[in-house]
Amino acid sequence: MKLSKLSMTWRARLLNGALSGLALVALVALAQSRIRTVLYDAVDRAVQSQAEEALKHGSPPFMQGGRIMQGGREGRGEGRGFFDFGRGRRPFGGGEPPILRFGTTALLPPRRIPLQDPPDPGRPLWSKAGFEAAKQLGKDMREERGSDGKLLHVFSIRADGQVLQTAASLEETQAALAEIQRALYALILPVGLLMALLGAVLTDIAFAPIRKLARAAAALQPTNLAARLPQPGGSDTFDQLVTVLNAMLSRMEAAFVRQKRFTADASHELRTPLAVIKAATSFLLEPGDEPLTERQRRTLSRADRTVDRANTLVSDLLLLARSENGSLAVQAESVDLTELLTEATRAAELGQPPPHAPVLLEIPAVPLRTDPKLLHRVVVNLVSNALRHTSAEEKVTVAATLTDKLTLTITDTGEGIAPEHLERLGEPFYRPDASRAREQGGVGLGLALCKEIVNTLGGTLTIQSTLGVGTTVTVTLPAV
Repeated sequence: MKLSKLSMTWRARLLNGALSGLALVALVALAQSRIRTVLYDAVDRAVQSQAEEALKHGSPPFMQGGRIMQGGREGRGEGRGFFDFGRGRRPFGGGEPPILRFGTTALLPPRRIPLQDPPDPGRPLWSKAGFEAAKQLGKDMREERGSDGKLLHVFSIRADGQVLQTAASLEETQAALAEIQRALYALILPVGLLMALLGAVLTDIAFAPIRKLARAAAALQPTNLAARLPQPGGSDTFDQLVTVLNAMLSRMEAAFVRQKRFTADASHELRTPLAVIKAATSFLLEPGDEPLTERQRRTLSRADRTVDRANTLVSDLLLLARSENGSLAVQAESVDLTELLTEATRAAELGQPPPHAPVLLEIPAVPLRTDPKLLHRVVVNLVSNALRHTSAEEKVTVAATLTDKLTLTITDTGEGIAPEHLERLGEPFYRPDASRAREQGGVGLGLALCKEIVNTLGGTLTIQSTLGVGTTVTVTLPAV
């Protein structure tokens, strides 16, 4: 999967995990290097300290737990020790003295090599190269392979006509380093997974303000454009983005307000001239002293019907604008649901030319408190719309159920609506079949007006339809 296809959250998680993994590997490498340095420095100090004590006291001290042991007792080197590594003197019957220890590091017995006489063949040098280097430079520190193949850390120092060599075995030090290395490498996977998990959690915590912004943006609707996104603070990129979005919302709100104000003002201003035209056409169509010719009567009748449609359109636009800007007054009162729906259904049938589909009522006799005029308008529009799209051989059913809320359904068995049109139904002036709707007198405001009225009454309106089967419009209103 390409990184560009991942979400921002997953990108941050992966980046956080990668950086944590690199930091962990670097930390392990640094710790391993530091531990190696510390252990080797300890060996260096041990062999140098052993050499200094041997030169100072003339015999090598035992080293136990970092304390100097001389003559079988703890001290600072007073008295004669067990060992005297001068020429020709061998304690314990000439046998090799025991290995001394510094912590977990094996300190080997010191070797004294005269500069003039040849080295004692019974006690070979710890490092011939170190011996030669010390003769020339005064002291030398190096690693050397012993006769048994083990790695030694050898310190050589020239003093009093001789070269003193002290040595420590590195086997235990290297074994300790290997064990530490295995332990550190074993920690990489579990600690890495723990850091990745912790990084994912911290990433989610860091992105919490973004999720809050997303929820606030999702809650924005055309009816509440006055709301603003919360500022996360910090003056970072996200804060600047929110500032830009809030400024855009302010411009959108101003544009919506201007549009609604224009619609309301234009609708209001159009009512007066339309009323004058309606009065003139109605007056001229009345019987008078001078009869009209057939052509004049047809022209005036067409103008009169056009004015009626224009008046209906203006009235719907004004009602829609008031509903959208929240200025539509709701006058709730107790109404008889059966009576209200019966009158609204009859009005819708009278508005349709015969023959039309029959309307069946399934309404319980229950009281309801709502605005009767607005609900009447909704039912008339929905039933009229159902009758326009249902043939005379089909039927339209108006049913209501009342529980904790009122559910009103208008169902027809007509032509149905194609799926691609369902999402846009309810938009002002949207008509799935514009030419047919225009012939039937529709302008595409009926459903938009119904949705706004139902929303003003505190309810919801949904539409379900299957092409060739029919359509069901469900209106849900508060029962109180």
